[in-house]
Amino acid sequence: MGRSRESVRENKAMQSILRGETPEKRIFIATEDKEFKEKMKLERESDRKRTDEKLEATKEARMPWFCPSCDKIMKKRLDEKMWYLYTHCFDCQIKVENKMRIDGTYDSWATQKIIANKLSWIREQKQQLEDFKNQEPPEYYNQVNPDGHSIVKEKWNMEFKQTKKDAGEALKHLQKIEDSLL
Repeated sequence: MGRSRESVRENKAMQSILRGETPEKRIFIATEDKEFKEKMKLERESDRKRTDEKLEATKEARMPWFCPSCDKIMKKRLDEKMWYLYTHCFDCQIKVENKMRIDGTYDSWATQKIIANKLSWIREQKQQLEDFKNQEPPEYYNQVNPDGHSIVKEKWNMEFKQTKKDAGEALKHLQKIEDSLL
């Protein structure tokens, strides 16, 4: 078992104390490494900048504790939903919709929301059809023997020409619906 130089020195000092002698005096001088200190300061500042950038980027995604419109605490589940939709609490949204009903603009607003939702769904379906239309026939490789070297290539036999034709017709139909809504 190897001993370090410091443990040997401590043992000698302990033995000299036990014999009644005074141990060897040691003086420790602490110096300040200015380069290291400056380097650490720069690293802390860059970490702080990165953290600030992350916080700023996620600021819009977080719901605040208080509604910016009425300064009430937003603690209900519906408050969270309304925050992400309209950036205020549920009570404020009720007031906004009530005011629209009094003014007579609620029906047109609700109709526009319904149309926007339909358009969003249609665009999503069109994107999925485009992706499906542009994909290649799938191929799978299966290991059938336990030797670890033999594989079998499995290929689906579908009418991809007919499927692409049907996808094109569906895209045309969705485009007609989208044009009628706009």
